[in-house]
Amino acid sequence: MIKTINIPILYFQLNRDYEIIRRSKVAVSQFPDVEGFLELIDGDSVVKAKRYLDSKNGDIEIELVMKTFQSPYSLFQVRVSWNMDHTAEVVCLEKTGENDRLFTQIDRLRNRLEDTNYELLEKKDDLEKAMKRVNELSGPFISLTDSSALVPLFGDLTAEKVETISDKILTNAHNKNQDSLYFDFTGVGEIKKEGFEGLQRLFKTLWYMGEIEAIIIGISPQQAIVMNQLDTEYHLTFVSTLKEALKSLNNKTKTGA
Repeated sequence: MIKTINIPILYFQLNRDYEIIRRSKVAVSQFPDVEGFLELIDGDSVVKAKRYLDSKNGDIEIELVMKTFQSPYSLFQVRVSWNMDHTAEVVCLEKTGENDRLFTQIDRLRNRLEDTNYELLEKKDDLEKAMKRVNELSGPFISLTDSSALVPLFGDLTAEKVETISDKILTNAHNKNQDSLYFDFTGVGEIKKEGFEGLQRLFKTLWYMGEIEAIIIGISPQQAIVMNQLDTEYHLTFVSTLKEALKSLNNKTKTGA
């Protein structure tokens, strides 16, 4: 029997042949019980999945159509991290219809705004609202335990994006009485100067409002150069992979630390 773990995200661990070693209970509730990860992928996406997975090199992020109990055609953003022992950590985030509608709205507005300066002025407010909503969806707050949560970040970290997600993060951290937050930078591109300053304010605020620890996951060498400029007056922890972070959290949960 494939082992399950009590982590509230869609998570799989695979061997080098893409067989499922273990999965989260959330994944068990949403995906069919199969032995191979590729069996969960729609036929048209299997070739694409194998092309990316066969590289077995570092971190991979792709979109795949997967089979769930609710629907045989659900679009997921799949993030894969290969380990030195040729096992892989896989996290799946479903792309909701709201996301698709927002991106479609943005594309439509951008095309129309190229036509005339009048439309640029007329639709500027709508575009800004749509961009703000996209920024809000770029840092979801996913509870892991009663006292910890995962915040996967996506895209370039700009001042606007960090400011937008900070309010939601601080509110959730306060209301849910969190002790630690895991910030996953695997999907982050460039960290802008103003975005970095916003991150620093966010981490400081978390620490000062209740000594909430920020655990930073999966930063690249280029991002590390920027992150090394962070103040050290509050506690930060850096972890290489999501696997390492989840293992540490699991040990804390078992020991009651």
